This record gives sequence, structure tokens and C-alpha cells, in this order.
Amino acid sequence: MAGQIIASVEEVKENEFLVREANGKKILLSRVDGQIAAIENRCPHLGLPLAKGKICDGVVVCPFHGSSFDLLTGDNIDWTNAFFGKALPGWSHKLVALGKKPTPVATVAIECVDGNVVLRQD
Repeated sequence: MAGQIIASVEEVKENEFLVREANGKKILLSRVDGQIAAIENRCPHLGLPLAKGKICDGVVVCPFHGSSFDLLTGDNIDWTNAFFGKALPGWSHKLVALGKKPTPVATVAIECVDGNVVLRQD
């Protein structure tokens, strides 16, 4: 096997996070409609942990500033629309963004091999 085992397939649950560390990065694993998703546990806005956020319909919402990301693709869905869970008026979104533009969250290349989730070594 070429990659590092980071979890068993059975440990990864639908709509729950499993946090692992590999190659110096903290990784979030979850299932979206049965498919295993892997992203960095780091919001691209300020680097805060996404594992404290909520999952809804395959999207994780950062609990600190409300940015949301597709768990399978990493795509940014919404950018800095809240402050610690409290919705903000539209005029303030750019202030909370601190000049940072909407950015996707980094995805992590994985594959399932023999009942394990394996970090791919591309």
C-alpha cells in the first residue's frame, strides 16, 4: 500500500467529523451521501478549526465567521457572513473578511483500500 492509513472506513460517519493528523496537517473526514470526504481542518479565512462547525447537506459552516464549504469539493459556498454564530448584516461581510477574498478549503486526496481510508501519495 502506497499511502498512510488515517482511519478505518467504518469510523467515518455521515454528518459527523472524524479528526485525524497526517503529514503535519489536521484532516477532517466525514461522509456525504455515503461518500467519504476529506478536507483540511483549517478555514482559509483565518485558519481556525472547521471541526467545531456544523454539517448540513454536505456543507460545513465555520463556527467563527460563517464561511461555508462543500465537503466533497472544498468549494466556497458563502464567505464571512457571521461572527461566532450570529448572522451579520450584508454591509459588514467585507469588514469581517479582513480584505481576504472567498477561498475554497483544501481537500485531501484519499482512497479506500481494504476497509481503510488511505492518504494518497500522488
